[in-house]
Amino acid sequence: MDTNKNPDFYSSQVAHSQADLIAILGKISDNRFASIPFKYLNRHGLIAGSTGTGKSRAMQVLAEQLSNVGVNVFVSDVKGDASGFCVAGNEPDKDRSGPFKPHSIKTNYWSVGDRFAQLRFSVNEIGPVLMSRLLSLNPTQESHLALAFSYVKRNKKQMDNLDQFLSILDEMVKTNQKGISGSSISVIERKIIAMQESGLGNLFGAPFLDIGDLHGMNVLNLSNVRNNLSVSIAPAFLLQLLFNTLPEVGDSDKPKFAIFFDEAHYLFKDANKSLRDLMINILKQIRSKGVAVFFITQDVTDIPEEILSQLSTKIIFSQKIFTQKGTQRLKALSNSFPKSNIDVLEKLKTMPTGVALISTLNSNGNQTEPKEVRILTPTTTMEIVSDDVLLDSTDQALIRKYQIMVSKKNSGQLQSKNKPEQESQYKSKEKIIKKTIKNERAFSIWDLIFKFLLKLLDFILKVLGKLFSFVIFKPGKNLFKWLVKKPIRILWFLLFLLLVYAIVVNWEIIQGFFGLLKFD
Repeated sequence: MDTNKNPDFYSSQVAHSQADLIAILGKISDNRFASIPFKYLNRHGLIAGSTGTGKSRAMQVLAEQLSNVGVNVFVSDVKGDASGFCVAGNEPDKDRSGPFKPHSIKTNYWSVGDRFAQLRFSVNEIGPVLMSRLLSLNPTQESHLALAFSYVKRNKKQMDNLDQFLSILDEMVKTNQKGISGSSISVIERKIIAMQESGLGNLFGAPFLDIGDLHGMNVLNLSNVRNNLSVSIAPAFLLQLLFNTLPEVGDSDKPKFAIFFDEAHYLFKDANKSLRDLMINILKQIRSKGVAVFFITQDVTDIPEEILSQLSTKIIFSQKIFTQKGTQRLKALSNSFPKSNIDVLEKLKTMPTGVALISTLNSNGNQTEPKEVRILTPTTTMEIVSDDVLLDSTDQALIRKYQIMVSKKNSGQLQSKNKPEQESQYKSKEKIIKKTIKNERAFSIWDLIFKFLLKLLDFILKVLGKLFSFVIFKPGKNLFKWLVKKPIRILWFLLFLLLVYAIVVNWEIIQGFFGLLKFD
């Protein structure tokens, strides 16, 4: 991380000089600014911190400067509070003033559904690993999904949208494909239908996203579908698309494309090995395609260690840790920084809002010492902006293009997707599946009787357990404690048991003896 004692050189809104190859992030002291060369950013980065500590500020400052030098930027905004790029910000206060003056940035806004320009992908392009994560499948179900993708590829079929996806799954069951379990396929189908009904099905289908339309600044505003936070993994679909599409460019002075992945911990929450391996492979190779990826998360301990090792630039705000495991991982994070005069672990726990520890690469490719930096005020607004303003900023040609439901043939020609017979077929199929689910869930009088008997049996077992504990276990436990305090008690207890045994065995003789002693 470099510093600059004369930041006035950066006073213009959009400069076109060698100075543009450095991003200015914040103040180290009154006359010193922290900066990161753009060429290091394609080694990826992490912006982490608890709620309200300044993550959105850092993301916005960095995204603005990348856009200002011609880098295509894609920001996912889960909560809707980081979409103000199209509106100029207020004059910054003295503590956070910087070398740039407030200005707006031409921004295209995307959404799931028809709120803005609609973001859509092909199911087949997403692949089984990310689709399994979106559907929250277990390993067995994920293996079935992988077989479905293999079946599509092997038979050269289309699987662009969720309706086609359902048709493929049904076809595999009907044709008795090897390795397919009808019950597992049924679970997958139910989850797909639930995703359709939640509105997330709008993520799939033609027209598919053309990465050429992501020029300049782009924001995916997910605030209207945040009730299903699994949608926050949508940037991973874009990563997969860029990875499969972009050519190799080698080293460059700045990235060609930058992605800011908000709420990234939802992607990695309970992630299995196949997902971690996929993301590591993408992160390692996509940097040579000129793509920089920044993961934004509240708790850095939610990101797997093997993913963190791929992130060279760290912008870490205060971390609120409440568990022993979290403390251990935070200690590991502090140890990942190079040695410095700063008590990194203590700083990560106590830094004030708007202040972060920043470390990046130096000219030798080594990690720099962490610096305590007060992040600059963004040049664009951090206020929540109305949909009308966001729509006015968005290229209307994009809105029109992605509102038309079309599908592409291999020849490149466009054909209407909404054919009446196709709609009838899909709706009929969905009704059949829903009816099946409903029938499976229908209750009869025997279900109620069976449930009552189960509850009765459970009650009886609990009562017997309580009685056993009260009558036998607890007295026996107390007796054992009393005996072991003095070993002689054990001997007397054994003699007592022997006496009881003798009485029981010879009870008839004893009873006869007492009978002789009776007097008429």
